[in-house]
Amino acid sequence: MTELVERYLAAVERLLPEATAKDIVAELREALLAKLEARENQLGRAATTDEIADVLKAFGPPPVVAARYEGRMHLVGPVLYPWFWPTQRTAIGIAVAIYLVLAAIRALAADNPVQVMLQRIDNVVGLSLIMFAGVTLVFVAVERWGDPVRLFERRWDPKSLPDETIRKPRSLFESGVSLFFDALFILVWLQLVPFPNELPLRDGASVSIVLSPAWSVVYWPILALALLAAAGHIHDMVRPAWNRIRSAMSILGYAGGLVVLGVLFQGRPFVDVQPRPGTGPEDLERALRLVDGVLLVGLGLAGVIWAIALGLEVRRQVRASQTSGGAASLAA
Repeated sequence: MTELVERYLAAVERLLPEATAKDIVAELREALLAKLEARENQLGRAATTDEIADVLKAFGPPPVVAARYEGRMHLVGPVLYPWFWPTQRTAIGIAVAIYLVLAAIRALAADNPVQVMLQRIDNVVGLSLIMFAGVTLVFVAVERWGDPVRLFERRWDPKSLPDETIRKPRSLFESGVSLFFDALFILVWLQLVPFPNELPLRDGASVSIVLSPAWSVVYWPILALALLAAAGHIHDMVRPAWNRIRSAMSILGYAGGLVVLGVLFQGRPFVDVQPRPGTGPEDLERALRLVDGVLLVGLGLAGVIWAIALGLEVRRQVRASQTSGGAASLAA
C-alpha cells in the first residue's frame, strides 16, 4: 500500500526547500496514511492501487501540494517556482555553450585567436541576462494569465509517479545540456559545422588531422547512435523518470557504441596526418603517435564507462521486472 504513497512523497520532497522538506514530508505521510486507513475501514478491506491513487489525487499534484507548504512569495508563484531555476540554468547554459562554440570557431580563423576569443567572452554576461529576462517573462506570463494549478491537475495520474528506487529522475538542466552536445556532434559529424583539425607542433610547423578509413566503416552507425542519444535526451526532458522504453534505448545505445569501438580498434590507427609547410617526417610520426595515443586512451575509457552503464541498465530492467512481478503476486 505504501509504495505508491512513497513515490508521491518523494515527488513532493523534491519540490520543497531542503531545510524543511523532511519535516513536511513526515507530516504529509501521517496525513496520507490516516486518510488511507479511514478509507480501508470504510471499505472493510485493503485498498486497491486505484483507490490509493484516488486518495492521492484528492490531495493534489505534487507541485500544488508543495506550493501549499511553501509560504514565501515568488515573482512567478510557488507552483511554478520549482521549475524556474532549472529552466533558467538550461536556457542560459545552452545559449552560452552555443555562443562559445561559435566564438571559438571564428577565433581559430582569426590572426589573433586568443584576443578575439577574450573579446567575445565579454558578451557572455549580456547574453545570460537576456536569456534570464526572457525565461522570467515566460514564467510571469503563465503565472499571471494562465492557471498553474489547473495546469498540473489536468490529467494528472498518481500512478504515473516515478519509481525513484530504480533511478532518480534526470534534471531538466542535465538533459538540456546533453541534448545540446548531441546536436553539436551531429552537426559536426554531418560536416554542417566546421571543426578545426590543425595541430600545431612547434613554431612554423603544424599538421592536419583527418579521420582514418576505419571511421568510414562506422559512419552511419555512429550517426544513428547520435540520433538515438538525442532522442533519449528529448525523452528525458519530457519524462525525466526511469521507464523501460528509455532504458531499452540506453541499452541499445551502449551496446551499439561498444560494437563501434570494437570495429574502430581493429582498424587502427584512428587518424591520418597530413603535412603542412614546414613539417618533416619526424613531425608527422610524432603527431600521429600523439593523437592516436590520446584517442586510444579516450575511446578505451569510453568503452569501460559504456560497459558499466550497460550493466547498470540491464540490472535496472531486472529490478523493475522483479518489482512488477512482486506487485502482481500481491494483487493476485
